[in-house]
Order: sequence, then C-alpha cells, then structure tokens
Amino acid sequence: MAVVAKQRVRTLSDAKTVEPRHGGITYWMSRDQRVEDNWALLYAQELARKHGVGLSVVFCMVPSFLGATMRMYDFMLTGLEEVESSLHALGVPFRLLMGAPGDALPAFVQRHSVCAIVTDFSPLRIGAEWKAAVCRKLPDMPLFEVDAHVSGLRFKLTVA
Repeated sequence: MAVVAKQRVRTLSDAKTVEPRHGGITYWMSRDQRVEDNWALLYAQELARKHGVGLSVVFCMVPSFLGATMRMYDFMLTGLEEVESSLHALGVPFRLLMGAPGDALPAFVQRHSVCAIVTDFSPLRIGAEWKAAVCRKLPDMPLFEVDAHVSGLRFKLTVA
C-alpha cells in the first residue's frame, strides 16, 4: 500500500516507466536535507520496494550557490553528516557528489546503473534549471519530483 499520495508526485521526465536495474532508485536530496518527515525519500523507498531494488541517496554539492558563505556551507555539511549517519543506521548509502547536478548526477546514474531518480520540490528557479538539465542528459531515466512539505504528519523511514 502506498503511503505517499499521488498528488504529491509529479513525473518531470518523458520516461515514465521504471525498469529495474542493480543500481536501484536514487533519491537526489536537495532542498529537504533530512531523513525523517521527508516525503520524497519515503516515495523513493516505496519505489525501491515495489521494484525489488536498492535505495541510495545523493546530494550534489555546488561550489557556489546563490552567494552562500563558508559559514553556510559549514552548517549544511554538519547537517549532511547527520543525514549520512541516520541513513547508515538504516542501511541506505549516502554519497556527496561534487559539482552542478546537471553534470554530477548523470555521471553517477550512468556509473551505478540507477533505474530511477526521485527528488524533492523546490520553488527556486535554479532547482528547476538543474532538474531540466538532468532530464536533458538522461532522456530515458524516470525523474520524479515529490512535494515534500510536511503537513503535520510525522513519519520515519524504516529498515527494508
């Protein structure tokens, strides 16, 4: 039974069908840098279970992001260490990719034979540009965007 409501999920790519591969489902974490109460991560887990494949999480570290300072990057990296620790406890690999998502993510997907990408919604124009770049470089890869705004319901990812 699906936990994530269909209304939260939107397919951004022309590819709609997940063809299981050993690289499994990758959740491309962006705006919602947390493990708990993350609808996009939960949807990625649902897809992985449905197709009998693994789940991994990636985050693309962009060297310069909207004028972010070193202090902001330090804060973000500290939070991502907590994310990695939480995911490790659940048996879910986490990888920090360096570079713009339009370059780093397609390289990761091809290297690891990923079968679909799930990402979180962002209202920022740069987020839409990154997603469009990923879709252009991976035309046969399903890319799902999940509105991960928490609506008062609390939940946790569970061990597979």
